[in-house]
Amino acid sequence: MHYRRFGTTDLTVSEVGFGCARLGGIFQGTTRAEMVNTLHAAFDRGITFFDTADMYCQGESEQLLGQAFRHKRDKVVIASKAGYCLPAQRKLASRVKPLIKPLIQRLGLKRQYIPAGIRGTLSQDFSSAYLLKAVEDSLRRLNTDYLDLYQLHSPPAAVLEDGAFLEPLEKLKNQGKIRYYGVSCESTDDALICLRYAGISALQIRLNLLDQSALGRAVPEARDRGIALIARECFAGGLLAKPADALNLETIIPDDAERKKRQQQIMEYHRIAEREERSVPQMAFQFVRDTPGISVSLLGMRTAEHLSSNMQLVEATPNSAVQPTA
Repeated sequence: MHYRRFGTTDLTVSEVGFGCARLGGIFQGTTRAEMVNTLHAAFDRGITFFDTADMYCQGESEQLLGQAFRHKRDKVVIASKAGYCLPAQRKLASRVKPLIKPLIQRLGLKRQYIPAGIRGTLSQDFSSAYLLKAVEDSLRRLNTDYLDLYQLHSPPAAVLEDGAFLEPLEKLKNQGKIRYYGVSCESTDDALICLRYAGISALQIRLNLLDQSALGRAVPEARDRGIALIARECFAGGLLAKPADALNLETIIPDDAERKKRQQQIMEYHRIAEREERSVPQMAFQFVRDTPGISVSLLGMRTAEHLSSNMQLVEATPNSAVQPTA
């Protein structure tokens, strides 16, 4: 594992980050003990950056991180996010999770088969009052008195343009409850808005072989300003992680022209990977990791098997045929 300076902060992070979106949840067959063990194993393999959010698995993701690293807090970098509000249905589910999870496992229920009305609809709140309360709740679940990085979770452009979020974040920083703050951006345009604000220390962006829009301005400008960049969706939502014949693009991309373009791109990367005697996931991950300016590349994990397969990507021979252009 290699380590990198996190922008101009005093943080040093592993080049691979543990994406915690799937850590916990009532539809997972993995036990809490197994997930905590996976977190420990990731740390033992050199991963020190863990990215979560207050909404991930109704807060269980944060709880598991707090349980895993309560005795190693100063040895890991924990980044969380806030801005999404859980509907009443999901809040109730979080309270009764220990009771209903065994039932769901026995019945073999899957998330996609649960009606939307039962799941409820997410809303967003980036007001000062909400953020100040949300950080306290995250600190309690994480069993810590500070967050290394606190991020707005996919705020709309209007919120970013307004800039009112800066006041509560600066207040939290001055209180020592967060060390740095940033934004998990929904689009490249949102990242460009964030570059206007001097207080932002990190941006989380979407970057992969199929979506390189951030390489135009966002990545080089952030790099030049010393803003840390966290890359997510390295495998383009799974499109670069599955065999070409296993993809069902019709259900993902409804537009015929866009679907044809994506299909051609994916097939070309499969041809390059075959010629280079490597896998497409290896090539896709290393493309993101080796982009100049990227501090950490997030890989989603939940089990020991996920960790093992991801570490194989890290240790593979570096790319030669596909290189970042930033």
